[in-house]
Amino acid sequence: MKKLEELGEFTLLSVEDDAFNQELATATFDDAQNINIYQASDGEEGLKLVEKYPMDIILLDLMMPNMNGLEFLEKIKKHPKYSIIPVIVVTSKSEEKTTTYKLGADDFISKPYNPEELKLRVFNHLRVKKFYDLMHNIKDNSKSRTKDSPDNLCYLKEAVEVIDNSQKQLLNKLGNMAHENGYHNENTSKRLGEYAKLLGHLYGLNSIESDNLYYTMSIYDIGLLRIPKEYLTSEDSKIFKTHTELGLEILEDIKETTLISMAKKVILYHHENWDGTGYPYKMRGTEIPICSQIAGLVDFFDKLTISRVYTNRVMSSIEALDVIKRERGLMFNPELLDIFVNNFEQFRTIKDRLS
Repeated sequence: MKKLEELGEFTLLSVEDDAFNQELATATFDDAQNINIYQASDGEEGLKLVEKYPMDIILLDLMMPNMNGLEFLEKIKKHPKYSIIPVIVVTSKSEEKTTTYKLGADDFISKPYNPEELKLRVFNHLRVKKFYDLMHNIKDNSKSRTKDSPDNLCYLKEAVEVIDNSQKQLLNKLGNMAHENGYHNENTSKRLGEYAKLLGHLYGLNSIESDNLYYTMSIYDIGLLRIPKEYLTSEDSKIFKTHTELGLEILEDIKETTLISMAKKVILYHHENWDGTGYPYKMRGTEIPICSQIAGLVDFFDKLTISRVYTNRVMSSIEALDVIKRERGLMFNPELLDIFVNNFEQFRTIKDRLS
């Protein structure tokens, strides 16, 4: 059970009225030293345990007395405090699969099941749950701690590592929290990702590079999470401009992959300008990695057309295009800017769809 041990200590609730099936389910995890298991014989008892102990995951049978599994599931998923707990329905009634998903079940496994498959499913859902828990810790710490707080940085690093070891889509969750610190639009990560992926493709990046660029745009401004909110009102301030290097620190000790490597370049260099007037290192021309150039261009277009904490003057897409054209050879690579201009309608379509 090495994978489960990697997640640290966690608590599992098994809600099952059949004693044999109950023991079978919990015995599956006998070799895991980091698991606390509670058992309930029906939904009512299960709810009492959920209210009493913090649960990380629930295994749920459907056919039970007093309160059946469907009733229990509905109550859990409608409760604001407990709805985040992953629920895996474990039952012989395979015809109920659609019903359980409609009620919010996170997974479904039919009896009789392979114990190893159950372990893997539990691991996958716990990994996602751990990510969400880290997000809440980050959010709480960003409200109450300074940008240099060791705990805050530790949570951020751990969150990125969890992400890199699981689904790329979870980057959007972390990205939304970074954007929430300085932006106002819930579609920011997706919109910027689509801009960058499109421009990367048009420039000639391969599909893997373009795909990585999409996910990188979720965390390109992650350093904003370490900037106190009172310093986010001016992007020209010295403290604001430290967000690129602060963002890189979060990824310093993360296992190097092609995605993380690209993310580091984008985070650190997306404010460098073609003519050498940008920051933090005043890089010039092709010294700036192309992924960072792409990120910088689409970020500039986005901040002209979508309100942010530090810039509330929003332009139309056409007005923004005129401003961007004037930066040819100054802020932006002429070749890259021409590609953007010549394909502008595609970018405007993304903007209109995701504003």
